[in-house]
Amino acid sequence: MKKIASETQLYAQLAHRGDPSAFYALFSGQISDLYLLLRSQGKDHEAACGEAAQRLADLYGRVVRSRPLRPEKWFAARCGLKRFDAAAAGAAVSKTEIAAYEKLALRAVNAAYCKRLEHCDVGSGDVVEERSFARYLVGTVAAVIVIGFLFFAQSVLSVSFGRFGFEYKLSFPKIAEGLWDMSGLVRTDDDSWRREGAAPQPQQPPAQGAEATTRP
Repeated sequence: MKKIASETQLYAQLAHRGDPSAFYALFSGQISDLYLLLRSQGKDHEAACGEAAQRLADLYGRVVRSRPLRPEKWFAARCGLKRFDAAAAGAAVSKTEIAAYEKLALRAVNAAYCKRLEHCDVGSGDVVEERSFARYLVGTVAAVIVIGFLFFAQSVLSVSFGRFGFEYKLSFPKIAEGLWDMSGLVRTDDDSWRREGAAPQPQQPPAQGAEATTRP
């Protein structure tokens, strides 16, 4: 388990496990900014609250499915808050409306949690969906197909890191040679017919006429 070094990391982990209070605490400032953004776009209080509730329910589900590396930047990118001046927009909105919205936003997150909890047969309150066997199987088969194609095509993959002056190459022919050496099996020196997919042709004895002409 990864060590938790800050309060933000704790909230992020709990939110990923489905805790609605942790989700609200993690994005509390930006949840308020979302309301101000919608009001600055000309929406009244009721319309802004309704749209914000829908967005918060969707964002809650996304956090549960996949934990963002930078939660604040992730939220801002999803809601268009990167270049939004919340201080200027807040001057045109009353404190009473903001307080009413914050209560509604918390209820919206709790409602999203309850809705998700209804579809999970768990008693601990954990609403994280485990990956189904079918998804694991499809991913495994796809990985096998890609690796098999690269292996039999004798591909050489090269990744260069220009900033550090380093290049890493993955040679599937060399991997094949290594596997042959590890197996201890014996193979013929000339196996070009195997790569071409054709059976080896038996060598024909020279014709009698040709043999006669070479004799002194």
